[in-house]
Amino acid sequence: MITFCKKCLMPSSRPEQVFSDEGVCDACISTARKIDQIDWAARELEFRAILDGYRGDGSKYDCIIPVSGGKDSVFQALTMREKYAMNPLCVNHLPCDLTEVGWKNLLFLRDLGFDMIHVGSNRKAYREMVRLGFTKLGDSCWPEHIGIFTTPIRVAVQYQIPLVIWGENSQFEYGGPASKKDNHFLDRNWLEQFQMLGYRVSDVVHDGINLNDIKTFAYPSDSEILAVGVTGLFLGYYEKWDSKKNADTAIALGWNRNPGGPVEGAFNDIENLDCKWIGGLHDYMKFIKYGYGRATDQLCIEVRAGRMTREDAIENLKQTDEGKVPWKYIPDFLEYLSITEEEFTATLDRFTNRRLFLTDERGRLIKDEKGNLTFKYPIWEQ
Repeated sequence: MITFCKKCLMPSSRPEQVFSDEGVCDACISTARKIDQIDWAARELEFRAILDGYRGDGSKYDCIIPVSGGKDSVFQALTMREKYAMNPLCVNHLPCDLTEVGWKNLLFLRDLGFDMIHVGSNRKAYREMVRLGFTKLGDSCWPEHIGIFTTPIRVAVQYQIPLVIWGENSQFEYGGPASKKDNHFLDRNWLEQFQMLGYRVSDVVHDGINLNDIKTFAYPSDSEILAVGVTGLFLGYYEKWDSKKNADTAIALGWNRNPGGPVEGAFNDIENLDCKWIGGLHDYMKFIKYGYGRATDQLCIEVRAGRMTREDAIENLKQTDEGKVPWKYIPDFLEYLSITEEEFTATLDRFTNRRLFLTDERGRLIKDEKGNLTFKYPIWEQ
């Protein structure tokens, strides 16, 4: 049986989710702290003091900002340049299949006057990592989740730029282990604990992938990092993070929302726009494993920010297509991996948590004519 946060929509099935004795998730508790308890002025002063040790005269880059081209990337880049007078180099790890709007938004960042390095991995080996993630780990975007964290550090070492400015600390903003909620930095340990699904890059040799073909996914050695003094800080520790504020800032400057409305499984049209299957298939696989998807995440943010009541969020969730098979880009995905629809469906079935969905007397998943499952515990029936 799944229970839900009493303040937002977050289910107890979310990995590493923690609830208070009153039934409130730790993401809601963190938000309350963010509003009422954190001295943001003091944190800004702390941040400025740190940046004074890195800020140059403009002739060289003095920090790296990992970017996808999304709304948060725009906020990070503008904040560091306009508010803190830094001279950032943006670093982008290209996804396996970039969308048209994703490419437009990367160009938009450059049009704002930011230099950017695009790192594109060996597509043959990348494809095999996608295959491994999809079939073995249940994450069609597993290599993206590694590359966005390893590539900027590799560039930092290569260009000898010691400061890397990340976005929000996901454990603080969305819930996670208490020991990591107040982190203001990101390192190799954070990456391996929260992004790699218990499968290290070095493990891919057991699946026939040559490590020499996936160098962009290899985290630099400790000696390389120490030689440059690479430090990764979460901007969200020093600036009150608000994804809608970030989006409003970017949109006002001409940043592109998703032209077709919300991506499949989402509530809004401002997230996960860069890769064809990170906004649909990736979030659907999360739904079949844990019983919630992107729309729930987005609506929880709105509730925590006080822009929507829990009751209205539930009604909005009912109107989304969260939990429906995201067919739009599936033909592209089948072609990308050279697999059949039957093989694709069988893989999804292997990762589906049968405790969460209706099955017949033989334990087979019950699906409608479009392949959609029936979730046993919709929040509006609790």
